[in-house]
Amino acid sequence: MRRFLYALILSVMPIPALATEWRDEIIYFVMLDRFADGDTSNNQGVDIDDPLAFHGGDLKGLAANLPEIADLGATAVWLTPIVEQVNPVPNEHGLFHGHHGYWANSFTRIDPRYGSEDDLRLLVERAHELGMKVILDVVYNHVGYDADWTKTRPEWLRQGDECGGNAETLCLAGLPDLRTERDDVRQYLFDAHIGLAERTGLDGFRLDTVKHISHDFWQEHHRVVRERLGPDFLLLGEVWGADKYLAEPYFASDELDAITDFAFREQTLKFLNGVSDASRFGRYLAKRHNVAEGKLLAPFLSNHDMPMLLAMLRGDVRKLNIAATLLFTLEGLPIVTWGEEVGRRGGIWPDNRQDMVWDDRRDEVLRQSFQNLIALRKATPSLNGSEIEILHAEGRALAFTRGPEALVLINAHSDPWTFESDVYNSSDWEIAYRSHGENQGLHLLPVSTTVLIKTRS
Repeated sequence: MRRFLYALILSVMPIPALATEWRDEIIYFVMLDRFADGDTSNNQGVDIDDPLAFHGGDLKGLAANLPEIADLGATAVWLTPIVEQVNPVPNEHGLFHGHHGYWANSFTRIDPRYGSEDDLRLLVERAHELGMKVILDVVYNHVGYDADWTKTRPEWLRQGDECGGNAETLCLAGLPDLRTERDDVRQYLFDAHIGLAERTGLDGFRLDTVKHISHDFWQEHHRVVRERLGPDFLLLGEVWGADKYLAEPYFASDELDAITDFAFREQTLKFLNGVSDASRFGRYLAKRHNVAEGKLLAPFLSNHDMPMLLAMLRGDVRKLNIAATLLFTLEGLPIVTWGEEVGRRGGIWPDNRQDMVWDDRRDEVLRQSFQNLIALRKATPSLNGSEIEILHAEGRALAFTRGPEALVLINAHSDPWTFESDVYNSSDWEIAYRSHGENQGLHLLPVSTTVLIKTRS
């Protein structure tokens, strides 16, 4: 009854904006094991030729390469969970190791293959020196297969026949489900994750599998985070398939600050691959970010559970440039996935979790495009704002303004296209970004994009 009353009170409270300006941040997502090996002495069972094994990436490797991420323009790093993982699990492809970090055996011990708590603290300190924030992925919903708790604390878990039939009680992918409705389980998990953030200076959590835990849990979690970590600590939730509608209940009761925007990737992919036209895509863009004040959708092009967008675009870098233009010119908290900016194009699992590209296979021209778009976003307040007006949306061509100072033109046609308007003419605007080709004003080459900034009123 007490929890019900607490939830009811929260539902009628005014929703405060997140104090820190997270809306201005650019997140770079790293699967730690797949990024960079900074300490070969902790390489237990590493086999870089096996996509299901550990590949050696660790906290020291990430720390050493933070300047690379900062140079791109990213201002925050999100890294996958670092807690101790269970023993490898056999499947039809061989032994599947918990290299991804989501199969916890302990929530209070860091897996030695990733490093130590001191390594995490030093990573955060180094990031802060570079003006960057650090977001740690944490799991509250489940433990790994055959984790120690299945024997030592079975009362804290749902397993086998105890697994339920709804989102909150099912055992996701057969993983032992934590009974987060229990007060002792909640307190343990809060102390483990929030305590680590207190000790190391983390700036935010990315919360895994949010929809598989009750709203009252997330309301209590938010309250405890604010008490212990302050008003600026980011709570970014993963709600699979989320758009502004699925985000609404988590924002309305002030459980999360931001939610990963799955609909953005889906709608962008449909448009670029010709499944939907500019008219339908334009209607989506005009309304995609109508969410509660102070809350954010976090758009992304690729993640660790899906094929890379470049693979879904059949390697067409021109289309990826259009997608990147959309990512950095629309409202929200944009996320770049490791290697996306240099042309990593892994297909279906497990190829989508390839190692970061550090050799001569890197597409440095593509990286420069990402870098330029991020710099443009930072320099243009309208691109972080909420104003959007669709000026043209027909066939495979799209034009829209972002506030009073930015004009975005997109041509997904295989033929050239010229944006014709009595109001918008090239003499009043300066080209700030062009995906390829020479400066041609409002004339776009096939499969290209141009962003213009207003120079005079």
